Amino acid sequence: MEKLELGKTGQLVSRYCLGTMLMGTLTDRPASFEMLDRFVAAGGNFIDTANCYAWWLADEASYGDESETLLGDWMKERRNRGGIFLATKVGGRLKDVRQVRNSDGTIAWEKVPQAYEYLSAVSIQKAIEGSLRRLNTDYIDLYYAHIDDRVTPLEETLQALNNLVVTGKVRYIACSNLRTWRLERARNISVEHGWAAYVALQQEYSYLRPKPGLRRGIDVHVDDELIDYLYNNEEVTLLAYSPLLKGIYDDRKKREAYYNWNYYNNDDTRARLEVLGKMAGELNVTNSQLVLAWMLHHRPRVIPILGTRSLDQYDQCMAALNIHLTDNQMSILNQASA
Repeated sequence: MEKLELGKTGQLVSRYCLGTMLMGTLTDRPASFEMLDRFVAAGGNFIDTANCYAWWLADEASYGDESETLLGDWMKERRNRGGIFLATKVGGRLKDVRQVRNSDGTIAWEKVPQAYEYLSAVSIQKAIEGSLRRLNTDYIDLYYAHIDDRVTPLEETLQALNNLVVTGKVRYIACSNLRTWRLERARNISVEHGWAAYVALQQEYSYLRPKPGLRRGIDVHVDDELIDYLYNNEEVTLLAYSPLLKGIYDDRKKREAYYNWNYYNNDDTRARLEVLGKMAGELNVTNSQLVLAWMLHHRPRVIPILGTRSLDQYDQCMAALNIHLTDNQMSILNQASA
């Protein structure tokens, strides 16, 4: 698997990042280990998790230890920690899962934003120790601020993250779900103080474009302003989560049942699906594979995060690495619109 530089750090990471959100919950231990083994055997080294994955899929007492714990066990068993570029996150773990559970055990999603640990210095220091313990390691390669904390001053968050870099517990820092102006402000603060600055941004991104102006809670989708920013600031690399939008590209019924379909159900989506489907047929690949190939050829650079649940899904995604798109094909895909 091809590798590319993360920002301007000199650190080479694989062209895909393997997302492990479902490992230890929906994906069992044997299948998770097999997927991780295949990824490394294919030349992958970039693996992503978080300190809250996946509390909403586990039992009622879970805080989201499952993914980090499984990864820690796998690296210990395989003795391969030095060959892995390991990313995890802070900010999205819950302070008390009982605050967001109804009496019948279901989740009261409207209460979740008030229950996050967020990004105070105290929260970050507590969170890093928990992640290091679960991951069976003494350092994290890339540590994300998982959500945008609008209460804690950016200076407090960034200084706390910088302290982790200074002490060697973290090599690089990154952010997720940040608006462009918040990313720019954070990077300016870090430069002003001589602190470690964000070298990557993890955001939802796919070929289909949601309706503009939507407010979606903590989730932030890539927009034109961010693309323009990244064109001119190559020291920040974009990581795309949910690149296949929960697998909706190859199944009309699945699209219509997708819980966020109302964000995409418009003429622009239909026009892009028509162009995508026509080209995928010509190339004898699936729509989903073509979306990943489009992302792998994208400018500015994008690293897709594969959040596959099964080995079959994983193999289908890996096949997209072999799809070569010409400049003309990329232009056709990029210009598709209602």
